[in-house]
Amino acid sequence: MEHHSLGAASKRSRMASYYTRGNKIWITYFVDKIRHRKSTGLEVTDKNIKLVESEIIPQLIRKIAMGDIYKRKPKTFEYYSDIFLEQKSENRSYFSAVGCYNRVIKKFSGRNIDAITRLDIKEFLRSLNIKPVSVNRYKSCIKEIFELAVDDGVIAVNPALNIKIKGESKTNIDYYSKDEVYKLLGASKEVNNVFHTYLEIAFNTGMRVGEILGLQLNDFKDGYIHIKRTRTLGVIGSGKTFNAIRNVPYSDYMLSLVKSIQPKDNIFLFGNIDDARKLRYFWRDTCKLAKVEKHKLYSTRHTFATLMLQENIVSINELAGLLGHSSPKVTLAHYASVIDGKNIELGTNFSLFGHNMDTEKKTHPQQSPKVGT
Repeated sequence: MEHHSLGAASKRSRMASYYTRGNKIWITYFVDKIRHRKSTGLEVTDKNIKLVESEIIPQLIRKIAMGDIYKRKPKTFEYYSDIFLEQKSENRSYFSAVGCYNRVIKKFSGRNIDAITRLDIKEFLRSLNIKPVSVNRYKSCIKEIFELAVDDGVIAVNPALNIKIKGESKTNIDYYSKDEVYKLLGASKEVNNVFHTYLEIAFNTGMRVGEILGLQLNDFKDGYIHIKRTRTLGVIGSGKTFNAIRNVPYSDYMLSLVKSIQPKDNIFLFGNIDDARKLRYFWRDTCKLAKVEKHKLYSTRHTFATLMLQENIVSINELAGLLGHSSPKVTLAHYASVIDGKNIELGTNFSLFGHNMDTEKKTHPQQSPKVGT
């Protein structure tokens, strides 16, 4: 068992310290001359030890010095979840995440927050049976709620810190071929003219659903759509990331469609259609009429990105800008599976380092032998 301590300006030279027991990091600390020991639940790794040294123990020492440890009675999980919900209600992502929040609250309702263990949280996350990216949303919610209890002084350590979510294998993204897109666009004209305009924008720009539904006519100017807002269930946002505020080109045909659907009584092009769910029946009927497999509506964005890469129209960096990704790494992570050797034409006799005889002849032409040698 290894033992480490962090000193404090006090008569007690070891107000708080950590040690390892098995493969876990434990904390020992004194409150009113009484020694307490508590597992952090963190495995012994260099990263976790740094977390304990730089965050957990300094926070604990401050709370001991301020007299906040064990001076408050534990409150229920709902008490802190109510504070959490109040804080989150002002965020533009609230409506899309509230289902997650409610599921977490229902799971841990009726329990004092200090009685919920790290194992309880892990078992709940494992039981969700959803993609890791979605599990992370639940984990983040739980972590933030417990952090409020840490701030309130009723628990010393956040049990949701550093819980790892097992990743899943990469799956191919769903996208349509050019022929299928033409069929879908043709069918959408018969289903609904407004929805046809939506698909023209979606397939030709790769914009997100909320970005398209947030468009106004004056966003179309100088040959570019100026993307600067999102709209979801009436909530106006400024984009998923800073890079989401961007410009993408549009055609004269698209502009004529946009002008034809502009409502007289609404500043938004798509009027009262302010959420993807209000488009689902149009999308279902369009796929059925086109006799094309129905993927998620978001596949219009994947189709734009995939065909732009496969046909070598743009680079990864350029595509990242068009899609509004935070970095080209994000774009590559999404679309690496659609970039393969079959799309690169280098010729059957290509060699980077000079084994291609045709390349050698062009680079180093043979010289005629000198007379007299």
